[in-house]
Amino acid sequence: MDGDNHPVLRVRNLKTGFATPAGMVVAVDGVDFDLHRNEILAIIGESGSGKTVTALSLIRLITSPPGRYLGGSIEIGGRDLLSLDETAMETVRGKTIGMIFQNPRASLDPSFTIEFQLTETLLRHDPALGRKGARAAATKALQEVGFPDIPRVLASYPHQLSGGMCQRIGLAMVLACKPELLIADEPTTALDVGVQAKILLLLKKRSRETGLPIVIITHDIGVVRAIATRVLVMYGGHVQEAGEIDELLAEPLHPYTKALIRSIPDPDAPADTMTFIKGEPPNLLAPPPGCRFAPRCDQAIGLCHQKLPEWRAAGPGRMVRCHLAAAGGPQ
Repeated sequence: MDGDNHPVLRVRNLKTGFATPAGMVVAVDGVDFDLHRNEILAIIGESGSGKTVTALSLIRLITSPPGRYLGGSIEIGGRDLLSLDETAMETVRGKTIGMIFQNPRASLDPSFTIEFQLTETLLRHDPALGRKGARAAATKALQEVGFPDIPRVLASYPHQLSGGMCQRIGLAMVLACKPELLIADEPTTALDVGVQAKILLLLKKRSRETGLPIVIITHDIGVVRAIATRVLVMYGGHVQEAGEIDELLAEPLHPYTKALIRSIPDPDAPADTMTFIKGEPPNLLAPPPGCRFAPRCDQAIGLCHQKLPEWRAAGPGRMVRCHLAAAGGPQ
C-alpha cells in the first residue's frame, strides 16, 4: 500500500441474493473491505463460497431477475455504484473498472474478429486514438500478454483460438483500456504453467509500476502466494478472515482457513495422508444459526452452533469471524 490512505474501492455490508421458488438465496452476506492503490487482493474459498458473486456485484453484473442487490454500498471515485443507473454504469465498466472473466469466451463476440473487438473497445473508451492508433494499441496489448504471431491473432475469430488464447485476449483488452481498478476472476485457469507465470508477473508488474489495484478471485493457493498482497477468505457468503498474505498463510486464525491450507495437495506426501474438508457447504436458503462453518469444523463448541461470530479485529491488519480465534477461548 502506498502513502495514500484513501481507498480506491470501499465496500460496506454488501448483500447480493437470488430469488428462487423456495426463497431468497443470499450468496454474498455483509461483505466489507477496502482496496488501495498498489494492492492485489485475493478472494479465496471453495466453490459456492460467494467469490464470483462478489466480483460480479462490484461491477454490477448481477442481473435481475433473479439476482438482486439487497443492501450495502460499493464506492469508487466518490460514487456509490449501487445508486447509479445502467447508463451511468456503462461508463464505469471498462474504463473505471475492468474485469477478466472466468469463462474466457464470455467477453468475446463470435461474430467479429479479434482486431475488430479490440479496436472498437479501445475507441469506445478513447475516441481520440483513431482507427490507426487503436490498432497500434491493440498490437501492443497482445505483445504484452505474450502472443508471437499477432497479425494471425488479430485476423482470427474467437472459435479459431484456444481457451487459453481467448483468456489472454480478454486480459489484453482490459489492460489496454487502462482501468482504475482490475477484477480478475480465475484469470489463469485456462493457461498452461508457463503462460500462467507470465500473466501473473504481468499483473504484478502493472500493479507495482502504475499502482493499479487488483481483485483476483481464485481457489489456487499457489496463485495467491505468487501475486497477492492481502487475502479475504470467504465461506457461505461471509468473509471469515482477512489479512496480509504472508501473515495469514503462516498463521491462519480461522479453522476454515487452516483447513483450506491443509487440503493443498503435497506431491511428495503419501496418498493416504491427503486431507480434505469433510461435509458440504451450507444451504444458503436456510443457513445455520451460528457460524456457517460450524457443522464442518472439528473445533466447534456449543456457542459456534448458536451465535454468529462478529467480524472483528484480531491484531494489526487482521480481521476474523470466529468465537475461538480470541485469546483465552470463545467470546
